[in-house]
Amino acid sequence: MAVAARYVNRELLLVLVSLTAVLLAVTVGGRFISYLQEAALGKYASESILHILLYRLPGFLQLLLPFAWFLALLLTLGRLYAESEFDVLRVGGVGPARLLKWLTPTGLAVALLVGYLSLMLAPDNDRRLTEYLRDQQDNAEFRIMTPGVFHSYYRGQRTTYADAVDEEGEVLLDVFMAELSPNAEPVTIRAQTGGQQVDPVTGERYLVLVNGTRYVGEPGRSDYHVIAFDRLTQRLEEGLRGNKFSVEARPTAELLESPEPEARAELQFRLGLPLVVLIAGVGGVGIARTKPRQGRFARVVPGLGLFVSYYAALVFGRDAIADAVVPATIGMWPVHIAFFILGVVLLRRSTLPARV
Repeated sequence: MAVAARYVNRELLLVLVSLTAVLLAVTVGGRFISYLQEAALGKYASESILHILLYRLPGFLQLLLPFAWFLALLLTLGRLYAESEFDVLRVGGVGPARLLKWLTPTGLAVALLVGYLSLMLAPDNDRRLTEYLRDQQDNAEFRIMTPGVFHSYYRGQRTTYADAVDEEGEVLLDVFMAELSPNAEPVTIRAQTGGQQVDPVTGERYLVLVNGTRYVGEPGRSDYHVIAFDRLTQRLEEGLRGNKFSVEARPTAELLESPEPEARAELQFRLGLPLVVLIAGVGGVGIARTKPRQGRFARVVPGLGLFVSYYAALVFGRDAIADAVVPATIGMWPVHIAFFILGVVLLRRSTLPARV
């Protein structure tokens, strides 16, 4: 029976790796197109897209692996049933319960990998991605400008437009700028060229505009000023960037110490992803059994309905905890327990004689 156990696990791993690769390619491809569109609008630098995708990979995998694991179970066991290979195993005394025991080491390995991604790697990469995007935002002006497109910075307080950019991408031509601060007069600037200059001593960045006009105030008022300049230098403020990370980017150790409902919800969601793998394994073995003359894909749709319901219940539970509707002490445990019981029921039903 050890040979049969290795055979089943090998088939399952091959399907799991293939499904994960396909799902990851689809997910990354979709996000890549989205990031390309945002880069074309000047939100990101084109060379930063690959860095962003690399930072996002653990977050993608922590969600894709449980789904790929469950779908791999349905396809692998469905083939065993459809091609009567499981009938041969049943003659040797192998039932669904023993089959589940064979698959337990593989399921534990997948659960440990998902746990590492959800509890450690994905939050760390989210934090690094946040810092990377903040640095991109601080250095975005005059570096990722797209000619002919209005760019908004500092939460809409500054809008920049340029007709063209030089070949090096460092000097803007025919620059228009508008600064709308709630605590100051509106400022509009037109300049022939513009760019950045970094102080070699302090490292501070300065805006340098050449041959232009500065308009301060509202047109028609007596205090409206029009100032022509040959060279205008202005320090670029970087204090508008936030220092607080989103709850997804906070380390798991920090969430353990936080009493905030959002932190407790995120913590339980991270802890729940490895449990999803194990509970989905029980349900997958239970629901994968096909009736005679059914194909290997006969149980895919009902199985996907079960898994989607499980995941949707977890998302709903996370939101309920974050909104303090459900106490954190109760959390998502009722969802896990309910679907585990359902998986056990399906597993026991799969041991009964099949109905034609």
